[in-house]
Amino acid sequence: MAETKLNGKRILMVIPHTQFREEEFFEPKKLLESEGAKITVASSAVRQCRGMRDGLVESQITIADAKADDFEALVICGGSSVPDFFWNDKKLQELAVAMSGAGKVVAAICLSTVVLAKAKLLAGKDATVYFLPQAIQELKSAGANYVKESLVVHQNIILAEGPPESLRFGQAIAAALA
Repeated sequence: MAETKLNGKRILMVIPHTQFREEEFFEPKKLLESEGAKITVASSAVRQCRGMRDGLVESQITIADAKADDFEALVICGGSSVPDFFWNDKKLQELAVAMSGAGKVVAAICLSTVVLAKAKLLAGKDATVYFLPQAIQELKSAGANYVKESLVVHQNIILAEGPPESLRFGQAIAAALA
């Protein structure tokens, strides 16, 4: 059945505890769950997380406690607080490296693509990010080739520019996991 093609797939969705972009979290989550995936939400602490438009989500696990072996995909959502909370989060970078190294899907949208660049996963690759000069510079500094495209897929690495791409981002993740 088409609606269950992701049955048994475990996906870790990471959001900042404040100021995450709701559509970048809720749209892919809804799509992935509708296809049978099990979503676990992680943040810097187990707590109620608040979006930029006051959407609320309870995180179930800390980024530090998340294990690559427990998931088939890592999805890092964006928001205005991502540079402060995620860009230099070594645990999140290590998790992304471990999952990518194991051939698992690693996806990032909006300002969170910088996390993958800082984790050295985008060196020599085309990469997109939300159009913020500092974010573009971070990609270039990490050896990525910035391209102004809405969605970029490199085998198991999926990058999306920002909120308008939330649904396509979720569809690309689902296709990579199917």
